Amino acid sequence: MKLWLFAGSLILLLLVCGCAFGQGCEPRIDMGALLNNVRVRGPLYIESLYARCLPKPTKASSSSFEYDPYNGGKLSTVVKDKSGQVVNTFVWYARNVQSLWEMERYEIVGGAQALKKLAPGEYSLEFAVEDKVFQKFPFTVSTRQSSDQFRPETVYVLDGAWSDYAELYAPNLDRFIQIFVWLRNDAGLNDPKPRPAPFHVKLVRDSDKKVLAEDSEGKLNLTPDWQQYKLSFRRSGAGAGESTEFKLSEILAVDGKYHIDVELDGKPRSSYAFTVRDGKLNNLDLAAMRKEMYRVIVPLTASH
Repeated sequence: MKLWLFAGSLILLLLVCGCAFGQGCEPRIDMGALLNNVRVRGPLYIESLYARCLPKPTKASSSSFEYDPYNGGKLSTVVKDKSGQVVNTFVWYARNVQSLWEMERYEIVGGAQALKKLAPGEYSLEFAVEDKVFQKFPFTVSTRQSSDQFRPETVYVLDGAWSDYAELYAPNLDRFIQIFVWLRNDAGLNDPKPRPAPFHVKLVRDSDKKVLAEDSEGKLNLTPDWQQYKLSFRRSGAGAGESTEFKLSEILAVDGKYHIDVELDGKPRSSYAFTVRDGKLNNLDLAAMRKEMYRVIVPLTASH
């Protein structure tokens, strides 16, 4: 199972990175939005999503949505089980805003009454334009019984790319960096109460093992659901009166290998490696990315 999840996450990451800036553009769903907005409470629900590089529909829509279930292009998400059987199909309302496609809401084929509960097992989401699949999102579902005696219920537990995927974020090349990670309370998957957990995050340059920036202030309130946490960095060794902001440009200025380590409860949780060469990070042109997206978001994959 662990091998399957790793392979699925790797395939997913390759799909997400299909559009390297300066190397063409392929349809893709914004991974951060996807991880934040997939929920299972019996049936599977998806909140609003974002996509990039979708083709302009050939069929004109009479509404404000270029993709429209009734009279526009078809943008769909199909839930399939391990055998390939269709569980549910969602058809989206989506419109183009600058470089993004906003996937605002959807219609359910068969109506709300057609939504099916997901049994424990392996599933995938298939995203398609005019029924041509451009991205798959594999995940598994398991169940627990809630430990809350006053609100007994079945708790649905998701596993997949949440555990391995992260994003290195900066608002601009000469500003601060953050790492966005998805975490949950693995020690209490059937306990709905948040659990404060101490953390430590650090950025390390591999060539000399120097810790360039880190942070461990405060605690993270973990829940049984995957949640996005935005971890910041403070410059290591900053003296009194000196700025603690560590800028993305400082990383790009020195070629080599780097990694970001995340600890929870005093124990290693994951490590995210990346490489800088000729001003590019993991071969991505961050200046072009900033120009198109108005921010920098670099996908990272964890090693455990």
